[in-house]
Amino acid sequence: MLTKDIVKKGINIISVEKDSIAFAAGIKPGDMLISINDNAISDLIDYRFYEAEEFLKVEIIRDGVLKEIEIEKAEDEDIGLELDSIRIKRCPNKCVFCFVDQMPKGCRESLYIKDEDYRFSFLYGSYITLTNITNKDKERIFSQRLSPLYISVHATDNELRRKMLGNKKASDILKEIEELARHRIYLHTQIVLCPGFNDGEYLKKSINDLKDFYPYVSSIAIVPVGQTRYRVNKLMPVDADYAKKTITLLTKIKADIKKEIGDDILFIADEFYIKAGMEFPDISEYADFPQIENGVGFVPLFLSEFEEALTKIKKKADTSRKFIAITGESFAPYLKGCAAKLKNYGVDINVIAVKNSFLGDSVTVAGLLTGQDILRALKNIDNKRTVLIPSVSLREAADRFLDDMTVEELRNGSGMEVEVVQADAKGLIERVG
Repeated sequence: MLTKDIVKKGINIISVEKDSIAFAAGIKPGDMLISINDNAISDLIDYRFYEAEEFLKVEIIRDGVLKEIEIEKAEDEDIGLELDSIRIKRCPNKCVFCFVDQMPKGCRESLYIKDEDYRFSFLYGSYITLTNITNKDKERIFSQRLSPLYISVHATDNELRRKMLGNKKASDILKEIEELARHRIYLHTQIVLCPGFNDGEYLKKSINDLKDFYPYVSSIAIVPVGQTRYRVNKLMPVDADYAKKTITLLTKIKADIKKEIGDDILFIADEFYIKAGMEFPDISEYADFPQIENGVGFVPLFLSEFEEALTKIKKKADTSRKFIAITGESFAPYLKGCAAKLKNYGVDINVIAVKNSFLGDSVTVAGLLTGQDILRALKNIDNKRTVLIPSVSLREAADRFLDDMTVEELRNGSGMEVEVVQADAKGLIERVG
């Protein structure tokens, strides 16, 4: 019998991949997926977990009628459904460094959402503080093996951590990590370093405490606090001198940890090296780049892969291959070095370091550029060149910048040809080579 409770547990099917198993079975967009092998499906994680079996009994609702469909397939083969998005669990914290609180008006709506959802951590690598996780959530994490998770620690001293999170009720982070580790859930952790808050002895303690949970704490990333010009209560900035001292300290700790456990698990964000004007470590010291999406190892990996890709370009003297490469101020010097080498292959790239007027001068990364700042930077520029926009400047699976401007609006406003390229060396070389 079809009840409200059954419908409440289901999830809408947005699309069905053409020629997929689900398509052949007669499942259609607009159907509601209720269960697989009598297991209720409430989100994408349930779907992926329960569809892995070879024999499936799939229950859907179509036009108010509950239908049962039997499917036989190879183990772990995707049946081809795209499901409705997950309703995000919101963050209960008021962190002293919260980036969402520093956003001005006029940005895309999703940027004002403070997410704190273990499901997004598992699916997309979003960082969570574990401050709103319930026992029911943990049971699901353990039973469905939702690993790895990405955890914002900031400090293992609970009094300091609660102060930084603005949450007096935040649980003991080491006890939370111990429980996850006991259930063999792997964790990638981060410490957002705020000068005068969680550095010095607090930082040493935090790293040492986390290291003791290896191998389940698989990585520890130290990243500098980011501030926009809209922050009300300014924090001490990470300047060149502070960055140098931090690198010196962390390099020593990193070596000691590797000597103790035989593995690299402590990683220093690229921004520290950029601010300090120091050379990056060899890429061999980044293990398998577990936190590259967190700005850890992106630049050295890009430069290494660029050199490798460069050997595969055919040397041409085609001067018509003229481009403009858009990037943030921090990466511009490295990209300009790459552009200089490409000139020997008949590729002319004008690298433009876009100043972030929208969020402030202290924001220098390409991932936080806005369409309006890029448009401003393109004024009085040779419009016969093709403009290359790095994919990180756009919302995932969409063509909108931070300020909600679309790529098409940028084309129209600049009067130039604009293309989006993959934000790595391979993406650049494939387009210009």
